[in-house]
Amino acid sequence: MPLNPEIEACFEEMRDIRRHLHTCPEIGLETAGTAAFVKEQLDGFGIDHQDIGANSVLAIVEGRGPGKTIAFRADMDGLEITEETGLPYQSRTEGRMHACGHDGHTATMLTFARYLADHRDFDGTALLLFQSGEEGFGGAVKIIEDGLFEKYKIDLMFGLHNWPGHAENHIIVHPGAAMASEDRFDVTIRGKSGHASSPHLCVEPFAAVADFIGGAQSIITRMVSAHDKAVISITQVHGGSAYNIIPDEVVIRGNVRTTDSGVQDLIEESLGRLADGLASIYGVQTSFAYHRKHPVLTNSTPEPAMKAAARVVGEENVRTKELPAMGSEDFAFYMQHTKGCFVWVGNGMDSPVLHNSKFDFNDHGILVGASYFAELLKEVTRQP
Repeated sequence: MPLNPEIEACFEEMRDIRRHLHTCPEIGLETAGTAAFVKEQLDGFGIDHQDIGANSVLAIVEGRGPGKTIAFRADMDGLEITEETGLPYQSRTEGRMHACGHDGHTATMLTFARYLADHRDFDGTALLLFQSGEEGFGGAVKIIEDGLFEKYKIDLMFGLHNWPGHAENHIIVHPGAAMASEDRFDVTIRGKSGHASSPHLCVEPFAAVADFIGGAQSIITRMVSAHDKAVISITQVHGGSAYNIIPDEVVIRGNVRTTDSGVQDLIEESLGRLADGLASIYGVQTSFAYHRKHPVLTNSTPEPAMKAAARVVGEENVRTKELPAMGSEDFAFYMQHTKGCFVWVGNGMDSPVLHNSKFDFNDHGILVGASYFAELLKEVTRQP
């Protein structure tokens, strides 16, 4: 596998950086310590950087002359999970760990930065974004609101994520949808409370609740094409406080995932109509709120990613026909402002799944990911 030899030469040092980051995970937008560490490393490489968003860092590497502006992104935040790996570099903070491999993504980007410090033989500008708050905290949105795309005319943007269940020398590129949207909804059903022995004197909300849950599941089977991917999950039902009292209010919460924005529209509209219909049937009052948390992550420009990946791991190890994941990724927000591609790097066939207390990033991914970024920059800044 033709990994970049200069990246291979610094592997042990960068592996140790990754394992250091693993010991001190930070959550959400509160990544001040990780950001400070990243800036210290960039200073050592002689790379300019600036603060952006909330505890995120943008490194700027100027090439040899004018050209395109190419951005790369790595996320930095951990998760509120107690680690159970037993590793010597296990998290030192109870209830927090890098269970999604963002420590490895940060180390990969630092390795790429170290390489670029000595290889500015490209035309244009490389932006290396170290992002906080990917795990549902709006980190990408904070960066966009802070003017990333106003400050820089970004021609292309690229990212990666380690992926358990794929061999460590595989890179997965999805032409089109790579990861699903994530939406959340709240339905409040209000009736009239009373004693359980006299339901005829009440307006009982649970019949409407049951029909809402059943109706929500029928949206996928009866209204969404079998060729489309979509999931509606009821995740919370709250109501009642005693065995013998019919409550006056029940709250239902749920989660929606799809890989098609048209299906996203259909589901939102259908759930709203279902909630309204229950009010007419059961005489209850309903309120419905739908929040679009992450858009579909769509790869608009997969071709350079495929070519760069093939040069790093071999064409036979570039997977282009894998199904998109139903998990979401806030890299999708960047793709609403520019073109680019987000790939998966195999974390090993036997790797524990993401967000698992026994998960650990496969350090080999640093070599693959940084070599891939280096080849990708060459690919997209080639002279026509």
